[in-house]
Amino acid sequence: MKRVLALLLLLSAGTALADGMLMSRVAMKADLAIEYLKTAIEEHGYALAHIQKCDSGLAGFGFHSDTYRVLFFGKIDEVRRISGEHPEFTPYLPLKIAVEAERDETLMVAVDPTTLERYFAEDPEMVIQFRRWKNDVLSIFADVQKAAGGPVAALDAGELQAAR
Repeated sequence: MKRVLALLLLLSAGTALADGMLMSRVAMKADLAIEYLKTAIEEHGYALAHIQKCDSGLAGFGFHSDTYRVLFFGKIDEVRRISGEHPEFTPYLPLKIAVEAERDETLMVAVDPTTLERYFAEDPEMVIQFRRWKNDVLSIFADVQKAAGGPVAALDAGELQAAR
């Protein structure tokens, strides 16, 4: 829980801390965006494990928003296999997407899985897995963007830097 709160605090601090993150902003209310996000996650073959409400915890730190949520998702066989082969990676599973309401828009943010490649450089299967996860998260974001009727605008940290 403390890790989730710390991550969300960093996310709300602005884009200067965006390295290693995947982000997408959609022009719709958070509750609707979360429903589309849940559908997109499932359509990509993942199971939704849990939705963590973080509103009251973050309000205690002075952050106020209509909605702060973290969606936990994964493929159970994949999670079990990776946890068995790399128990040190277990704290990073399942995958997570943080959702923050900002007026009539919703910001979706996930850690870019490829930032972990350097720790598993000797394991080509993990490197492929990280890249697959990144592609899936970006595709999930794109699906939510399409559902919102807007242009697809998912960014990774490199694209965000280039856009500045």
